[in-house]
Parts: sequence; structure tokens; C-alpha cells
Amino acid sequence: MGDNDINIGPRPPGPRGTYMGRKHLILPDRNGDPVASMGNLFVIAVLLGVGFLVMALSGIGMSDYLSKDTLVVVKNPGGSDMEIITKEGNKVTRLKTTGTEAQGAGTAIGTVYKLQDGSIVWVPGTSAP
Repeated sequence: MGDNDINIGPRPPGPRGTYMGRKHLILPDRNGDPVASMGNLFVIAVLLGVGFLVMALSGIGMSDYLSKDTLVVVKNPGGSDMEIITKEGNKVTRLKTTGTEAQGAGTAIGTVYKLQDGSIVWVPGTSAP
């Protein structure tokens, strides 16, 4: 050995016979399981779907169906297949007309007027028999 060489002694063997046992660095997996992120993607997809549904309903003027207020919709008014849909809170009731006429005794609850533009107005109160 020359004057400039430093002798540090023999190298200690590692557990596998390599220098200090550093054949492979054993590090924990920091990326995680790739399948575990699929659950997060599913939740994001559901939230996006609900968001698009709410936007579509409010865009076509049907946001009233999402509220808890009372809502009444009349399908095909005056027709033989007229249907009245009532929503009270979370309960939805559908009433379909039948072809039969009702008979019986009752009291008047108001007056109905048909205006020149075709709209129908109901004025509650008593009417003369």
C-alpha cells in the first residue's frame, strides 16, 4: 500500500453476504393498493351523477319535485285519461279518472269559471243552488 492509501480494515459482511446487507432496500409501499382507490372513484361517480340529475331537473323546471312542499300536477286536464298527481312531503299519490259518473248528495264548495283565454278559475266559497 502507498502512503496515500487508507486501510479501513476488512468490510463486515451483511446478512446475505453483501456489504452491510444492502442488496435490496426494503421500503414500505407508499403507493397503497391500487384497487383500494376504486371505492373512492365509485363515490365520486355517484356524487357526479346526482349532481347532474339535480342540474337537469332544475334546468327543465322540475326542481319542485325535489322540495318537501306540496305539489299538484294535472296530466291531460279534461281528457278521458286525466290524472292528478299529488306530492305531500315524501308521499306521492296518483288519482286516475274513471268513466263512471258519481251520484249523491253534497254541498257546493265554490264556483268554477272558464275564462276567454281557456284557463279555468275556481273561487272557493258558497254558491247559490
